[in-house]
Amino acid sequence: MAGALRIDRYHTYAELTAFVHALHEAYPQLCRVMSIGRSHEGREIWALEVTNAATGAPGEKPGYYIDANIHAGEVTGCATALYTALYLCEQHGRDPETTLLVDELTWYILPRVNPDGAETYLTTPHMLRSSTRPYPFPEPQDGLQPADVNGDGLILQMRVPDAEGEWKLSGADPRLMVPRRPGDWGGSYYRLMGEGLLHNFDGVTVREAPARWGLDLNRNFPAQWEPEVRQRGAGPYPLSEPETRAQAEFILAHPNIFGAQAYHTMSGYLLRPACTRPDSDLPPADLTALKAIGALGTEVTGYPCVSVFEGFTEEKGKPLKGAFFEWLYDHLGLVAYSTELWDAMVRAGLERFPFRPHSEAEGLKLLAWNDRELAGQGFVDWAPFDHPQLGRVEIGGWNFKFCLQNPPLPLLQQECHKNMRFTLAHAGASPYLTVDRLTAEPLGAGLYKVSAVLKNKGYLPTHVTEQARRMQGGRPITAELALPDGAELLLGKAKEEVEHLDGRVIRDDVPVFWWGVAPQQLRERRLEWVVRAPGGGSVTLTATAQRAGCDRKSVVLP
Repeated sequence: MAGALRIDRYHTYAELTAFVHALHEAYPQLCRVMSIGRSHEGREIWALEVTNAATGAPGEKPGYYIDANIHAGEVTGCATALYTALYLCEQHGRDPETTLLVDELTWYILPRVNPDGAETYLTTPHMLRSSTRPYPFPEPQDGLQPADVNGDGLILQMRVPDAEGEWKLSGADPRLMVPRRPGDWGGSYYRLMGEGLLHNFDGVTVREAPARWGLDLNRNFPAQWEPEVRQRGAGPYPLSEPETRAQAEFILAHPNIFGAQAYHTMSGYLLRPACTRPDSDLPPADLTALKAIGALGTEVTGYPCVSVFEGFTEEKGKPLKGAFFEWLYDHLGLVAYSTELWDAMVRAGLERFPFRPHSEAEGLKLLAWNDRELAGQGFVDWAPFDHPQLGRVEIGGWNFKFCLQNPPLPLLQQECHKNMRFTLAHAGASPYLTVDRLTAEPLGAGLYKVSAVLKNKGYLPTHVTEQARRMQGGRPITAELALPDGAELLLGKAKEEVEHLDGRVIRDDVPVFWWGVAPQQLRERRLEWVVRAPGGGSVTLTATAQRAGCDRKSVVLP
């Protein structure tokens, strides 16, 4: 990797722009770059299309979609998306598996859905959830607003000496703050708060102000959308934001997409549908496929694959409304996953992203891991500072951005590579429609019986999911016969709709008979026509499935 094509940092918008254009220039036969729209602040939202144009038109191949960085601070996802695009191009013609996936599929990669938020995250001390559009309040609200008070380029924490404070220093490590117990008296105690300044401070009351940037673009999609009072960050209405609307319109404009991967941080999970209901409410065949493909991801990443509704939300069984990949599955019937990259807690020997405060023992483990593995760079030692409103305080704490939320740079490529491998496995499970055989048998008197066998060589069915059937999200297979000049079709249709073909998915809820015969999958379909034509002409059959590709074969009439 040379020049702009390097995954050795978290890319600013200018660096990201240089990267995608450099990739196109280096591999013009494989990679195309496009803008799918503009962000709230007017930045282009870049997308890459990666496929081998010599093996077919991009829209006639099964499509696989990747996006990242819908959340401003989750920049590991952008790095992983760029790494994947670069890997596909570099390894084409070198690695057989990658070559096949680039030849037979079309990859759509949006490395940064939210360029405004990521730019603020990377170039200022601020942290934010998503868009830089002020929401739901147009003006800053009263209370503690995040600010880099001491000018060190970071927004950390402040510990304020207070005899009635709720916190004290750990006896095992003074960097660690632990809750004050009910019977603690006579020691040194503190109040603990984020680094910042108090807007309209009355000299007494310290409370956290509502977030200046309260939008969550990953709650702004139509699937089970609910307003702000029920789902924080949802926005005023579904797809109200330019970023989410551009994202949705791009996907709808590419109906060949069968599968999708959205990258997030942090915790080390592979998340699958559903976000709003239990597994028992999913079609059994879909659940089988989601689990089986997710198990491939667990093999290469070490991350468990869980349902958002049943295994990930802060309160188990609490619906998460308006999420992107719920829209992909619920409304479009795509096989979609959302990966929470980077697992600092697990690396430190802790429970995987617990939705609760750490105990003192867990906090000490995290500090020990930081000292041992990161040379202490993940934690900023507390240092005294004269705060203009609160007086003498100490500022320090975890460098959350590039230790807990995203990996330190020496560990970035490792994270990118193993998660890229899951997308290769997921893409390899695509449906794949072929014209397996096309023959012409002379019947005499200028008549011919033309026969064809359509076959799905992929893992997923040509309709992809049962949910797609329910939502009528996939058109039936079409078979179109083109005859030579002077030919006449006597039996059969020149263009007909064909029932979808199963893949290799075997439902978990269908028993295998005791003598070992598995339920049969209907993966092939025979078609026949009778044609009157002069000999020597050529008949061509074109078979098309919206999400399983297009195949053409010709046969000469003997």
